Amino acid sequence: MEGLSYPSRTMPYYTPSEIEHILALTQQYQTTSPERVLLGKGAMSREERTLVALQLSTRVALSRRLPRWAEVGAFVPSSLALEQCSSEEAAEYKRRFAREDDRLLDLTGGMGVDFAALRAVTAHGVYVERHEELASAAAYNLPRLLPTQPSEVICGESLELLPELLERYRPSLIYLDPARREGGDQHRRVYAIEDCEPDLRELLPRLRSLCTSLGCTHPRLLVKLSPMLDITHTLQSVPYVTELHVVAVRGEVKELLLSLDLSLEEAMPEAGAVTITAANLLGSERPAQIFTQPRALAHEGELTAIYATELSTYLYEPNAALMKSGLFKTLAETFALKPLHPSTHLYTSSHRVVEFPGRVFEVRAVHPFASSTLRRLGRELGAAQISCRNFPLSPEALRAKLGIKDSDTQTLFALTLSPSTPLMVLCHRL
Repeated sequence: MEGLSYPSRTMPYYTPSEIEHILALTQQYQTTSPERVLLGKGAMSREERTLVALQLSTRVALSRRLPRWAEVGAFVPSSLALEQCSSEEAAEYKRRFAREDDRLLDLTGGMGVDFAALRAVTAHGVYVERHEELASAAAYNLPRLLPTQPSEVICGESLELLPELLERYRPSLIYLDPARREGGDQHRRVYAIEDCEPDLRELLPRLRSLCTSLGCTHPRLLVKLSPMLDITHTLQSVPYVTELHVVAVRGEVKELLLSLDLSLEEAMPEAGAVTITAANLLGSERPAQIFTQPRALAHEGELTAIYATELSTYLYEPNAALMKSGLFKTLAETFALKPLHPSTHLYTSSHRVVEFPGRVFEVRAVHPFASSTLRRLGRELGAAQISCRNFPLSPEALRAKLGIKDSDTQTLFALTLSPSTPLMVLCHRL
């Protein structure tokens, strides 16, 4: 570790010895509840009690989210930092964008999880973070995670330091994790790239211009974005994008990744020309489900869907990453499946597609959605898992009408078949 650099400050928020002291106290009080530590009396100061209680209260989450970090005894600077950082699986997925000879520059360091994953496979790394508590925690944690791969940790405003950082380090790979801009409507579930800071639409032309004036090679960029962003709008708004990855962890979409190349002659290639990858990470015990389509949006727009008129032997449910990607017709074409309806996003076939990126079910029975059927079906089922897709009732409302309990032994899909036929399909997951 080359040390913790402070362009405008002289002392770190926490020194390594202070962090060691907090972790030693945490070990001493490991059988004590965080609440008792906070309310206790004794030799610890109020700040020490707060930090020890924080370590105790985040132990389980740290072990679950970042097992390697927990193994080396990492220091957690705040519960929010742990909550907002990438999981270990999602961070390690990003290594596919790095090269062994890369000089990595992380402009939004945060807790350092993504930086550590990328630094493990690059030649050099510089971490920049404006918040002192996060930077000092990274300066403590990174040498323990990567003892043979030194990194430089800088506390400062990366955008203010950008010319100096580019000239000094000549990065070949820049990592960015833009945050949702403060002061906006924080309750909106869907927001746009314009609501993030730094604003990529302003940063990227500046970055390219600085590289040109300094005589630097134009770097590649990897940008992590919220899964709530609209994919089409994002690709239409952000220049130099070559790839977009939708990353889900165990069936829940966690982030969007943009791969950018500032050496491209055309700043705004057609959104439809971008390669889209949908990745569903399933842990070390199972291989990831990864689906890649070049010219993804353009290809999707060129296809015509042929919808099923009845259910065949098998029913297919795409994983969450594919659902977010919107490549529904492409999926049907790739695996020779028939979609059930434009808004149902389920598929059927008479042959089983083992490699389908999602859940596969065998159809056991198909029932019309009618009052008489509901009463009889409820008596026959007794218990089932219910999934409603493009259906007039919610799973809770349908369960109440059927009068059945929850169970994972069988699945009842309530869905709409093209053109507008509501059905209840009893399935067994394969």
